Amino acid sequence: MKKIMLFLSIAAVGLLMSACASVEVVKNPNLNGQAIANSGRTIAHIDAQNWGIYLFTIPLFTGSTTNPGSIDVLNDTVNVPSLMPVLTKKSKELGATKTLDLASQYSESGLIFYSRSVNISGNAVK
Repeated sequence: MKKIMLFLSIAAVGLLMSACASVEVVKNPNLNGQAIANSGRTIAHIDAQNWGIYLFTIPLFTGSTTNPGSIDVLNDTVNVPSLMPVLTKKSKELGATKTLDLASQYSESGLIFYSRSVNISGNAVK
């Protein structure tokens, strides 16, 4: 019974602190007139983020990259190859023909249970 309660407690904490994938957009009027691209017309700066909870290397809860804002279970989506299509899709939705100056950041912390996160940003240009 104690093991079941422990498992249910861990599952509840995992769901409360569950993972998320998100995309933030800062459009050109909010960039104070700064040209963030050497060529073309600046449309926006885009930042895509994803994070998840892992047991050693096993993904427990991660942000869904096919449906940002929802959760994937046992699916490793906290990596650059999984998140890059989210960023470029948003860039295309904004009418950009190029996504320039891409930068990514990866972090991981924990012992048995790990929290991983990845962040990619770029400039949408037409």
